[in-house]
Amino acid sequence: MTYLRFAWTWPVCLAVALAGCSAEQAGGYGISATDGGWSTGSTDGSAGNGTGTGDDTPTTDGAPPPETEDEGDFRVPRASGKYVYSASETTDSVAVIDTASLAIDVVEVGQGPTVVQPIPGQVGDAGSVVVLDQGSNDIAVLRTSEAGATTVTIHKVTPGANNIAVSPGGKYVFVYHDVDGPEQLGPGSDQELTVLDVAAGETHRMTVGAHPREVVFAPDDSNAWIVTAAGVNVIAFSQLGVVGKPPLLPVVADPGIDPATLEVQIVASEAIALARVDGEPWLAVTQLPGGELTVLDLPGIPTDLDVAPGGQFAIVTLPAPGGSSFLEVPLPLGPGMYTQHDVPGEYVGLASVAADGDTMLLYTTVDPFARPEAPGRELALELPEPLFLSSTTDGSSTTTGDTTTTSTTGTSTTGGDDGGPQPDPRQRVTLARRDGGGWDLVTLFVEVPIVSVGLAPDSRTAILVHGADPAAESAAWSYSLFDLIPAFPLLKRQNTLAAPGPILFTPDGGRAAVLLRDDAAAVRKVDMVNLDNFIVRPLLLGSPPEGAGYVDPTQKIFVSQAHPTGRITFIDPVGDVQTVTGYVLNDSVKD
Repeated sequence: MTYLRFAWTWPVCLAVALAGCSAEQAGGYGISATDGGWSTGSTDGSAGNGTGTGDDTPTTDGAPPPETEDEGDFRVPRASGKYVYSASETTDSVAVIDTASLAIDVVEVGQGPTVVQPIPGQVGDAGSVVVLDQGSNDIAVLRTSEAGATTVTIHKVTPGANNIAVSPGGKYVFVYHDVDGPEQLGPGSDQELTVLDVAAGETHRMTVGAHPREVVFAPDDSNAWIVTAAGVNVIAFSQLGVVGKPPLLPVVADPGIDPATLEVQIVASEAIALARVDGEPWLAVTQLPGGELTVLDLPGIPTDLDVAPGGQFAIVTLPAPGGSSFLEVPLPLGPGMYTQHDVPGEYVGLASVAADGDTMLLYTTVDPFARPEAPGRELALELPEPLFLSSTTDGSSTTTGDTTTTSTTGTSTTGGDDGGPQPDPRQRVTLARRDGGGWDLVTLFVEVPIVSVGLAPDSRTAILVHGADPAAESAAWSYSLFDLIPAFPLLKRQNTLAAPGPILFTPDGGRAAVLLRDDAAAVRKVDMVNLDNFIVRPLLLGSPPEGAGYVDPTQKIFVSQAHPTGRITFIDPVGDVQTVTGYVLNDSVKD
């Protein structure tokens, strides 16, 4: 399943996608967005669909404002097999819930269990997870049979760890201190981590680069790569127990670059690391484990680096006020290095690539045209009809002065050179669909600025999350359902009484769950979305929602809630609802 990631203010939030998802891997080190203005040189769009050779001159005199790709936390129950595992930090236990019968077994683990991660590769409906016990500096491996019997094995790990990563085959578990985690490190070092060989039951301690933030695994469980502020550590599992300081490879040529400006993406299928630096017109490509570094000069300053889920290519966005472009970088790097595609008349700084690799959303979370003296600019735009715009990157669109005319009868007003008001680019989203060697582009207007987007695993739909609408007297928050298939895509805006929280897509892309919570306004519900017809069914909850998940064998969505003795609501494919309460006290109640 896939989680849509964004910033929110709840005590518990989500950031990590479960197995079978198409979520992108985040690699930046805390880049924050700004709506301040920036200066640019001329951009005439002449690059078109040409092929870059790496020696082009940047077309910008100043760096564009950095985009923000929002993330959250992940401390909610997790599913493995037909079971949901919910950790209780206050009672040092884990509730094992059979989602078929709703029978509950509470088992003791170490002190202060927090993070739960499933271990893949279980047979039938059996389940297995690893639980981080932060209070006792250990991990508990729980194995539950199809009949419901659970065993617990405890392993000591490095002190101060706050996160767990499990390899795709379930053979190895990494326990480490995540620099993006909610806890600050006390005495000690965040460069120590522990690797558990699950089958052998053996742990191995090692030291990596400063401030680890992500663990990426090779698809065949042969290697792991640790993304740190100092570079990427390469860990060969065949060397476990032999190497205590795995090789550290730089991902940029200058080790003095501030890691807060660095975005790193590991392409596991190709064993390479891609890196960009805020404000720099180049892309660095590092071979793993060899360390060969290639610097690809770009024709502008990128604000986002996104990798296709299959690893076939990377997308780099180059925003500009008069019209943006994106670079398609083939992986592994080919003779042409990249192909540049124009996005006429649009300011786009972020790209999200769908699982099929043939669909993509281009958008922005900043307004480079905002003027400091007018912070309260109106959200409404005076644009000519129709609001659907379509173009292709094969040269069929024409640019005349400051207005781009496309194959439809509408025009996209991007403003002139007289310093007049410009449309807020956050109120537009461009759908890109592969068309031969190019991309067909359709740009749509949205009423309220976009803060985040998420694509369903089947690549057929998306959900856009909007900021608050200051003009709304009630239901100021909203999200939009986006049908990506028709020639003229459908957008349906759904108003809400609270900011949309975590969003869950089911693996088949047929359903979504949008969590809504506002404690002050007593909003506690989940919107159940049928992605086939875009019908939304609100479900009121007994307690504030904290997170959501999916159980594949029973096809149930579950919503965990803030409750002193634990509460989880299960929703099956036909909409039937069941709730369990009180399992923290080993006193289950079914509603």
